[in-house]
Amino acid sequence: MKHRERVLVVLAHKEPDRIPIDVWGSASRICNKLYLEIAKEQGWKELGPIVKASRSGDYVDERIEDLVGSDFRHTNIGKPENFKSTINEKGERISEWGWGTKEIAGTSHVSYNPLADAEDDDIEKHKWPVAEDPGRIKGLKEQVEKWHTENEYFISTTHAVSGMMLDLGPFLRGFDQFLMDLYINESFSHKLIGKITDVIIQYYSYYLKDIGPMVDCVEFSSDHGMQDRTLISPDMYRKFFKEPYARVFREVKKVAPNAKIFMHSCGSVRALIPDFIDMGVDILNSLQPKTTGMDSFELKKEFGNEIVFHGGLDLQGGITGTKEGAIAEAKKRIDAFAPGGGFIFAPSNHFMEDVSLENFHAVYETARTYGKYPIGN
Repeated sequence: MKHRERVLVVLAHKEPDRIPIDVWGSASRICNKLYLEIAKEQGWKELGPIVKASRSGDYVDERIEDLVGSDFRHTNIGKPENFKSTINEKGERISEWGWGTKEIAGTSHVSYNPLADAEDDDIEKHKWPVAEDPGRIKGLKEQVEKWHTENEYFISTTHAVSGMMLDLGPFLRGFDQFLMDLYINESFSHKLIGKITDVIIQYYSYYLKDIGPMVDCVEFSSDHGMQDRTLISPDMYRKFFKEPYARVFREVKKVAPNAKIFMHSCGSVRALIPDFIDMGVDILNSLQPKTTGMDSFELKKEFGNEIVFHGGLDLQGGITGTKEGAIAEAKKRIDAFAPGGGFIFAPSNHFMEDVSLENFHAVYETARTYGKYPIGN
């Protein structure tokens, strides 16, 4: 069975020859340490292209997709040609959204919120990113046309923006102030969320303008959950965020009419899954199994006919210990999610420094062998 065909079968909630496999997506990147170990082991003299710089990995390399048997190919939005970040007098790096970050213990943290003291009228006055920058889409059309012509892989875009309204709002306003606004400054909250929504739509519309009809899936990343509950109450989510998220998805479908909507969210989000389905989400990641209410078997039983599950491999101990433990973890998620289709094998988030090379290979080998249908035979 061809790679793309395999994914389309599980999207229809049917069983193909084996479960589809994914890597290098919005929530299945590989940290530099692990990637460089793989490259060394394979004897690769040249490394893959650097598509971004972050703690979740700088590189993308199709050779690893071939190595693990991935059924996907992913686009990555390019860097703008007409914006360069600056360093202010406090040593903060100012992004194109206007917030500032500092490096602390090797990772980047938001330390300056440009709309911290803003009022309603200041929202439009803020210098928002220019989505239509040619650097963002340079080479994308040619890349996707090649994949589309070959018709071998399931073509998915990684996110155009890392985060959405529930993530970017706190960066702009400050985490505490943003959440307080939802209760004491509703007018400001709706205006800010609406403006961020407009800008995100501009990003995706430009990102997809030349490739939309050829794309099978469009990915979004937005964290809605903590370890034991949703980030905000379901009622507050429905009041402020549900319709803006749905608006983004509707606009994306206009330029990518055949694409499925993929959304990544860390944490405990079971209470919001019916809303995600209503909003138009087709594929849900990360299915973090150690968070409250996110038992894999229960999720499959309750929502398995309405949404496709992606990920679920436990990164909070499940695949970070022994090889035997990693194999058992992979089998557990396959047992839970794979029967009847509707499951794509991937981690619950990026492969980080505590995932060993041995375990990385072991979980994908398990997916290729134990993940054959009928499962468990």
